[in-house]
Amino acid sequence: MRPALGTLLATAALGATAGCGSTHSDVELGPGGPPTPPSSGPVQGAHVSLVSVTGAGGRVSRAASLLDTAAHLRAFEEQFRPGSTHRISSAIARAKASGHAVFGAVIAVGCDRPPGADVVVDGSGRVQILPHEVANPLEECLVAVTTVAIADVPGSD
Repeated sequence: MRPALGTLLATAALGATAGCGSTHSDVELGPGGPPTPPSSGPVQGAHVSLVSVTGAGGRVSRAASLLDTAAHLRAFEEQFRPGSTHRISSAIARAKASGHAVFGAVIAVGCDRPPGADVVVDGSGRVQILPHEVANPLEECLVAVTTVAIADVPGSD
C-alpha cells in the first residue's frame, strides 16, 4: 500500500504545481552594442527575461537558439511538455517587440531558479545565455522547475 500512496502523493504534487512558476526580474546588461563575431565576451545592451515553469521539461543548453521564424519557435517549444509554453511564448513576444534579434535557452532544470543570466558570444561567434550561480541551492524538491532565458540582443539582427 505504501508504494501506491507515495505514487499518488507525487502525482498529486505534480498536478497541483503544474501551473506554478514565476517570471524573474529582467536583467539589463548595460549600454552599447554586442561584439561582432568572432569576437567573444559579454553582449552589452542585451535584455534578458527569465521565466520559470514547474514541471515543463526541456533540455539545458549553453547555446542559445535564434527565435526569428515560426519554424525556430516550434523547434524551441517542442522540448517542453504540452500546455507549459504559454508564459514562455509571451516572453518571446515581448522580446520581439524590441526589434532586436531574440534568442532563447533553457538555463536550468532542477530545484533552483537562477537569479539572473548573462548573454555572451563565444570564440566561434555563437550566442550563449549563462545562468548566474544560485547562492543557496536546494538539496531536493518534489518537482523540477525549468528556467528559460529569453534575450533580445541588439546588433545581432
